Amino acid sequence: MWTLNPRANTLSYSHPRCTIEDWQLSLEIDGTCLSSADARLLARDDQGFTLAFPARGIEWQITLEEQPGDGALLVSSTLRNRSDRAVKLGKATMLKTDQPVLLGVGHADLVCLSLLKELTPRRIYRLSDPECPRVSKVKTQFSNRADGSALQVGFVTYLRADTEVHHTYDAARGLAGLEAWCDFAAWELGPGQTTATETLILAAGDDPCAQLERWADYVVARHPPRRWEDAPIGWLGWAWVDPMTVERYEDVVIRNVQAMQRRLGGFGLRYVWVSIGNLADGVPGRWLDWNEQLFPHGPEYLVRRLAEHGIKLGFWCAPFWACAWAEQQLGELQEALLRNQDGSPLVVRSEWQFGRAGQTPKAERPAIYALDPSHPKTLAFLRRTFETYRRWGIRYYMLDFLHAGAGNVCSYPYADHYDHQLVAGPEAYHAALRVIREAAGDDTYFLSSTGPSVHNVGIMDAIRTGNDFGEGRPLYPDSYFYPATFVINSGAFWTGPQPALQNQAAAYYTHRKLYINDSGNVLTVDKPLPLSDAQIHVTIHAMSGGPSMIGDDLDRMDEERLRLIKQSLPRPREVAFPVRLFDAVHPDYPRVFARKITKPWGTFDVVAVYNFGAEARRESIALADLHLRADGPYLVWEFWNGEYVGRVREQLIADVPPRSVRVYRLVQYQGVPTLLGTDMHLLMGEMEIADCTWDAVSGTLSGRALRPAGEKGSVYIHVPETLRVADPHGCWIAKDARDKSLIVRLALDFPQGYADWSLRVVPLDAAACMPGGTHAGGGEAD
Repeated sequence: MWTLNPRANTLSYSHPRCTIEDWQLSLEIDGTCLSSADARLLARDDQGFTLAFPARGIEWQITLEEQPGDGALLVSSTLRNRSDRAVKLGKATMLKTDQPVLLGVGHADLVCLSLLKELTPRRIYRLSDPECPRVSKVKTQFSNRADGSALQVGFVTYLRADTEVHHTYDAARGLAGLEAWCDFAAWELGPGQTTATETLILAAGDDPCAQLERWADYVVARHPPRRWEDAPIGWLGWAWVDPMTVERYEDVVIRNVQAMQRRLGGFGLRYVWVSIGNLADGVPGRWLDWNEQLFPHGPEYLVRRLAEHGIKLGFWCAPFWACAWAEQQLGELQEALLRNQDGSPLVVRSEWQFGRAGQTPKAERPAIYALDPSHPKTLAFLRRTFETYRRWGIRYYMLDFLHAGAGNVCSYPYADHYDHQLVAGPEAYHAALRVIREAAGDDTYFLSSTGPSVHNVGIMDAIRTGNDFGEGRPLYPDSYFYPATFVINSGAFWTGPQPALQNQAAAYYTHRKLYINDSGNVLTVDKPLPLSDAQIHVTIHAMSGGPSMIGDDLDRMDEERLRLIKQSLPRPREVAFPVRLFDAVHPDYPRVFARKITKPWGTFDVVAVYNFGAEARRESIALADLHLRADGPYLVWEFWNGEYVGRVREQLIADVPPRSVRVYRLVQYQGVPTLLGTDMHLLMGEMEIADCTWDAVSGTLSGRALRPAGEKGSVYIHVPETLRVADPHGCWIAKDARDKSLIVRLALDFPQGYADWSLRVVPLDAAACMPGGTHAGGGEAD
């Protein structure tokens, strides 16, 4: 798989799908780049080789580990300083080639998926597209759509030095160059000391998605993640209620908490996220200065009132921010501010627009500076803040704008930092996060946003994979939302569903491996949001396997729209798989998402098909792409339309109206009565059906459904055309005009948390109906 050219000290990688020839390695030492071609080869064996730069006193031991099972090559290395003085390390380039990289057959249809600095929509780009990002953080995933060949270039460790992958493309040569490096940013390696570089991965194969999933496995083996088992569900508001300028925030919270218990009791809502309004004047940095106007009774009162309803309080916090209006904080932390090369404070936001600033003319609004994540004053300030919050009872955080302290990992590299024992960027950032975690407590939920994603492994319980989907804004002049609190009728808007869905697809492989992917963010469904848009929102959340904060005013919202929220709860663990992800090339977007659901009582698939366009769309989905038997046949039920689609073989044809979504349940037809679907949960059986059993001797299909006490719902059953219902009493029975089968609805009540149901059938020509053949009842769940 790898070979070394000992004369030039270059490497080659060979795989049936990919060839990378004559790549060099290099080191930046004290600002000078040293190439492997200029090094002395000290030793070599089957596991690697050692290079030396005698003039600098540096030895570089490179280890190469082949993974034949998945076509991967792992390249790790150790640097040893044998000189009598410290040296400053810059970039350790693990791979650089200007030779064309051969990936599959031809290069007319090469595409890639990059990991960007910020949470912008992530897309599949053709390498020939001028908009294609040529730089990716941590890794780049390539694919040749002509024959399915795949190549992954990146790093499986990345928490110490900044890691990037660069590529070049030209029409004549295709993938014309590659470079992958980890940057120690002038960190000093002392005399006699050694240090490891980050570990490079090269992987070739025939499935780019499988490579993404395997990459996450490699990372987890090296960077152990946290494991938060449930998907936190709670309330934020802000979409249709303004607690900052219209109503008093405390009153809005209390009445919505009461509504959570009254209208959504039993659905697992356990958190309230208070954002910005708890801060005096709404000023970031004044983390411990309480806003007595919006919350007159103080933090302990609020925590106590929420606890009466089984709810935990959460806060928004931007821990590395220092606002120009937070005078006391700035005075205390002036020497802990990050700075530019000219010594001026690093500005990470030119204008803060919430709280008092939101009602101030734009020209007079304060700027936001960044705190040095390695400075002892920063760390003491953060520890004091989060230890106080813990005493108050805060157990949920949305930690925002983390790019301010992440340095070269994101968009705000800084000139210098306090603790030079830490590498600038990832290592300094991660060390500060550990201080926050220790102060907040291991039982506290951390959700990160606006900053690094994969770099949060091991600290964060969840990361926002995308932008502010579903969020509203207070009524502040000079904001885009003004004079409204929510934006509708624009799926591609930055709070709309299309960017959220694109990032759900692009990051699916990290979900519940590195952390929980929060790809839904805020679930907002109430009127005047169009019904089809509300259904899209619910589908994204339900298929995400992740958490949700509800953006609606639960106390006042429409009952019909409240039911939509219920149909997404409880939340499953798994995220939907984006079908044929690497065929959704920009400007297109992933449209088809699938879940294979296995329960003790049976297996079925759920497929969501989105259409954000202005015209109706017909989507042909090969059953093979869903990992289903092509010959089937499969019975198909569509959730939002409540429709029996029919029996399908080879492919599922989805007709999706403009700006809509369709959700299909596919179950293999066995020639016996079969559960088609339900109207209680969008996944139609995974979360609400505890049992479903066919008894051929008695001719009875029976089961148990689970929902909170007081709820109602229906199950839908397919009965083959050769059978009829033994007792039609209490059944809604329809005959499908196409295949003559019966579609039977059974209505269920849940007085105490469960409902048992059964349907007995007999041959079509059997004797007359016999009472007692159908039953639906309710009781308390076991």
